[in-house]
Amino acid sequence: MLNDLVQESPLADIEAEIAKACGSLAGCFQLTERPFVTLVTLRGTGVAFESAVQRALGLTLPQRSGGRSAAGERVALWMGPDEWLIQSTQDMAADLERHLRASLEGLRCAVVDVSSGYTVIDIAGSAVRDVLASGCPLDLHPSVFGDGQCAQSHFFKAGVTLCRDGDERFQLIVRRSFAEYCCLMLLDAVQPYLASYI
Repeated sequence: MLNDLVQESPLADIEAEIAKACGSLAGCFQLTERPFVTLVTLRGTGVAFESAVQRALGLTLPQRSGGRSAAGERVALWMGPDEWLIQSTQDMAADLERHLRASLEGLRCAVVDVSSGYTVIDIAGSAVRDVLASGCPLDLHPSVFGDGQCAQSHFFKAGVTLCRDGDERFQLIVRRSFAEYCCLMLLDAVQPYLASYI
């Protein structure tokens, strides 16, 4: 039937390749996709807007570059002076978008479900910072890019939103169309570091 939609991970075609590669990398580098995470772009300004969002989401929007705030399974990432990316594993995208729109009714804002256009990739391991540095221009040293920070950048030719989740853990949010390329580049970039880290 036309209404029986089946969601497929953007990495479905290379799942076996990822599993094989990560199996041989031990603690040096691990890559795990979290497909179908709810992602909603939110834009707006003002005290009334911020208060309405706080009531709706249960979190305060970060106000500085690189900021991130969380409440339970909901996370708000600062994307610009009046733009945030809301991430959730507890909400269905359409429901969260509808809830935010209702909460912000009458206010000048934008709420857009972008979940189907992106995937979330968790990467971790002793080589993770060196692997990212091979294709990302950001200074990822913990003293500069600390735990909980996020930034928009690129990994080789793929535009990414990068979040630090601990000393040896990062999250990449990447467009579906670049997800396979990004993962293959990550697996290729770890190769020169294997002897040093294993």
